[in-house]
Parts: sequence; structure tokens; C-alpha cells
Amino acid sequence: MRDRSRGVDAKSNFIGMLRELKDMAGFRTTDELYRAIQADAATAVAISRTTFYDAYAGKPAKFPEWDGFCRPLITACLKRAAAPGSPARANAIADLGSVEVWRRLHHRAERGEVVDLPFTMPSPPDKGPSPTAEAVSAKAERERMRSEILGRAGVVETLRSLYPRHPLIELWGQTMPICAYPAAPTTDLETVLGRLHGSQLPEWAEYDGEFDPGEGREAFDRYVGRYQAGTDAERRSFFPGSTYALHELRLGGERGPRLDCKLGRYFTSLATSEDLDAELMAALAEDPGRPVPLERLDRRRWLHDRVGDPVTDGRHHAAAVSHGTVVMLAAGGGSYDVLLPHRSQHVATHSHFNHIAPSGIFAPQTEEPFPSETEFSVERNFYREWVEEIYAADEHERPRFVGPPDPAAEPEVLRLKSMLGATAQLYYTGVSVNLLTLRPEICLLLVIDDVDWLRQELRQRRPFRFGWEYAQTPQAVRHRSTSQPGHWSLRLDADLRPANGRQLHPSYLVPNAAAALDLAVKALATVTGRRGPGR
Repeated sequence: MRDRSRGVDAKSNFIGMLRELKDMAGFRTTDELYRAIQADAATAVAISRTTFYDAYAGKPAKFPEWDGFCRPLITACLKRAAAPGSPARANAIADLGSVEVWRRLHHRAERGEVVDLPFTMPSPPDKGPSPTAEAVSAKAERERMRSEILGRAGVVETLRSLYPRHPLIELWGQTMPICAYPAAPTTDLETVLGRLHGSQLPEWAEYDGEFDPGEGREAFDRYVGRYQAGTDAERRSFFPGSTYALHELRLGGERGPRLDCKLGRYFTSLATSEDLDAELMAALAEDPGRPVPLERLDRRRWLHDRVGDPVTDGRHHAAAVSHGTVVMLAAGGGSYDVLLPHRSQHVATHSHFNHIAPSGIFAPQTEEPFPSETEFSVERNFYREWVEEIYAADEHERPRFVGPPDPAAEPEVLRLKSMLGATAQLYYTGVSVNLLTLRPEICLLLVIDDVDWLRQELRQRRPFRFGWEYAQTPQAVRHRSTSQPGHWSLRLDADLRPANGRQLHPSYLVPNAAAALDLAVKALATVTGRRGPGR
């Protein structure tokens, strides 16, 4: 059993137990659970999707009803857990209680008592679809080759030749395939945002006429077909969500780089920006040590022929903007532990590479045709990724037509906000552009100077736990260098350099993480007066 503090609100505690039951039963998303309830005549209830999400998020003031919400949810979870091949059965935890046991717990909690789960929570397994052995082998070979290419000179020489105006990052002596533009560190996260051009979200299968009508359109149609043919599990990590995309990156202003954005879709970003990476990897595969001319990169050349500087000009491609946060946890003696976990085997690219967390697509959390202006916010996006990736709160993962949960109201965010300005600081540090994909990223830094913070968060009702995009256990990847950091963190010494002289290498570090780290340590050196890198 897990200790539950008597200071915890009985209602939020019980709802948290229902969320844990959902996870243990094997439902990957709240929407999947809702559909299972409605599809089963024994559990179906007259409850709208919006009302269900509100109850699941704990929004109503009253305690959740037994017959109208709790009973059908619990029944559906227990049925899923008992089904052959379920995650609960696979982990020998099929006994998650009974409906009657849960009814008694509901009655006690409704009276104000903080109750405990009727089962023991194990360490969580990786979440994601279960690919075939052949698919696993093929993907492992692609990632092995990617690691080798990124570790050789050809990729950086190619990018230097193509983008001479945008110097590559040098992180602790290693050249990374990404450029970055610093901003004066500020706690005003919205400083980076300029104008949002347009207000209507494209349809998920809509391909704009300004994009590559040849290979780009063919790639887009393949993504649409793959999504339509996919299972619910496969769609979890591959869906055509809404994005904010690059309109223009403005450099040289007093407040640092500024991003003007437009509304876009993930599949158009894949087809018109992300695929530029795959094209370059394929061209370099034969000889990773030598650069590749633009003439051999048809997709990239098509874009260069139409846009003078595709690093700063978002025309003719849908370069989805992302955001990433370097989290530095005080470790005593002026040192910090940076959250740098291994990426999960289930992600599309960079499996087992180290990456900062949280990070994600800068996007409205809605599928409504005209997203609210409140969604165009770096702070709101950061809070959403904070609870999704640092606490595995998957109800914040997918955009919805109606009723997206408010990340700012989550207890994990409220605890963090109460620390800001005291034992924690959250800064905007600049913008990077991954030159492999020509996609920009908004870079943030969260410094937590409370050395007990992590220990305390591991004891919360919903404890610190990486989301499915990150490996839940250490990864044994033989083709990686022995210098690759351990599973979850990188220790920086008092001079903000890797402890023990470690160097991070592009063969196992996601490029966006390299740029965000470079901007973060320089920003922290600025605000604290430390030496920092290169000083």
C-alpha cells in the first residue's frame, strides 16, 4: 500500500485512485476508457464525454457519483484487467479489488476519509504499442545507423555548408547539428511569442497547396493512410494533432529571438519538415564521414529553391514549433542534476537517446476549428507537458474537441507555482532550430534549489514518474558509447560543466537537448555570476 497523507483532500485522493486503477487495468488514455464504458451494455451510462472528463479531472465541486461515474469506470477497469493478455495479468496484478470493495471505499471517501488503494502499485512498465520482433529489429538497426551518422563529421559539414549564417552549437567541446539564439534570461515566458497569423486550424487530412506537391504530398498521404489503418495503441504515438508552426523567426531584437506562428498539423510537419532529416540520413548512410551537396537532397532543395532562408522563413513548409525545458535539481555543493532520461523504445525517432524532460510540441490542446487565444501560451504548454511527462498524466496528452483539462489547476503545477520566486525559477532562455528538420524550439530553464524536492515528489499521491515517451528503466544499448549518461540525470559541477570531465556526444544526445542545455547553462551563469561553459 502507498502512504496517503491525512492532509490530502478525500475527493482528489479518491479520483487519483481511479486514475491509478485505469493505468493498472491497461487503458492508455482517458478517451479509451470512456469508449470502453460506452461500448459495454453492462457499464454504459448516460454521461457525455465532456461531463466524464470533468469528473475524471475532479472539476465538479461535489463528490463523484457512484452509479453515474465511479461504478461504470471501476467495472470497465476490472473487466479489462481480467481479460487475457491484459497488462495487469501480464504483471501478475489481476486482482485490483472488486466492485464491492471499491463501493465501500467510495462510501468512506464520500464521508471525508482519505482511503488507500485495494492493491499494491508496482513499478510502471513502458507504455506503448507492442511491435513485432521484425519491426523491433528493423527500428533498432535504423537507430544504430542514425547514431553512427550523427557521430561522424559528414552531417555537421553538410549543415555548415547549407546554413553558413547559422553557426552550429558547440556544447562542451562537441559540435551539434543545431543552432541556437539566446535571449536575456527572463521569467516572462511569453516574451518569445510574436504574432499568430490566422485563427483557423487546418483539417487533419488537409494538405495546403503551398507545400511540395510531389514527394511531400506522397509522404503526407502515406501518413494519413497509416493513421487510418492503425490500432488505438498505434495511434497513441502517431496522431495528426494540432500544432503551432513557424511563420517567421525574427532575430536581432532587444528582447532576443521572436517567433511569429501559424496554425498547422503534425502530419504536414512530418511531410514537409521532419522528413528532411530522414532524407539527409539516407544520403549520408553510404559514407557518414563526408558531406552531402544540396543537389542530392531533392526534398530540401525544393524548399531552398522557394525560400531564401528556411531556418527563419516558415513559408512552403509546416515546421511545427516545439518547446523543451532543462530541469536542474540542486544536488548540494553548488552542483545540479539535469533531468536527461533515455527516450523510450516506443517513440518514432531517437529511441534510447538522452533527452531533456519535459519537452513537446507547442500546440493548442484542442481540435476545435478556432482554438482559443489562451492556448497560444508558452506557460500553458509548459504546465501541460510538466504534468504529462514528469507525472505520467496522460489525460493531458491528446488534444480534444471539448473539455481539455486545465493543466494550471493540477496539484503538481500548483505545488511548482508556489515555489517559483523562492526555491525555484523558471526562465525563457532563447530559441533553437534543429537544422536536420528546420523546426524551431522554444527553450526554457527550470532551476529547483530545494535539494529535497525530488524525494518529496516521489511521496506524492501522483508521484514523480516519466511519461511513456521516456524509458521507465535503464536501457542496455550496446552500440552507444560507454560515456553515455545514466538513465535519468546528468550531474553538473559547480562550474556548470559535466562532472568527472564527461562530454556529451551527438551519437546519443537529441540535438534539441544539446541546444537547450547550452542556452540553459549560459543563462544560469548569467543570473548567478558563475563561470559556465566557455568562460
